[in-house]
Amino acid sequence: FNIEGGCYAKTVGLTREKEPEIYDAIRFGSILENVGFDEMTGQVDYDDVSITENTRVAYPLKFIPNAKIPAKTEHHPKQIILLTCDAFGILPPISKLTPDQVMYHFISGYTAKVAGTEEGVLEPEATFSACFGAPFLVWHPSVYAEMLAAKLDKYGAT
Repeated sequence: FNIEGGCYAKTVGLTREKEPEIYDAIRFGSILENVGFDEMTGQVDYDDVSITENTRVAYPLKFIPNAKIPAKTEHHPKQIILLTCDAFGILPPISKLTPDQVMYHFISGYTAKVAGTEEGVLEPEATFSACFGAPFLVWHPSVYAEMLAAKLDKYGAT
């Protein structure tokens, strides 16, 4: 799920049998990324990894049966979970962080590039992506960290 009210999913090896809701959501209005297809028929080949194994689809939430539209709740979360791909065991599996620690880890964006998600990566590589999305940031990462800290404080989230 993303903040724009849609979904984003990996498609490598996708079949209706494995992921029927995602498979059926791929229709007019969806956007496929890095996915091979037959130029004559337009038939998509979800097993084609000639570009990369990091094949994706983005589609509106309304393409999922029984989705809650709009995707809103009456309350704000009380717990925030930062997910990272820690291929080296640097971080403890679960940690309760102070607001300063949350801002630090959010800004650093520690993760790892792993085979299947990055072209040419065969072994895990430690990397950092500010706010876990550096290529998409308009402002300096500290602006986003301050916004996060303000929300945590305002709503009493941890």
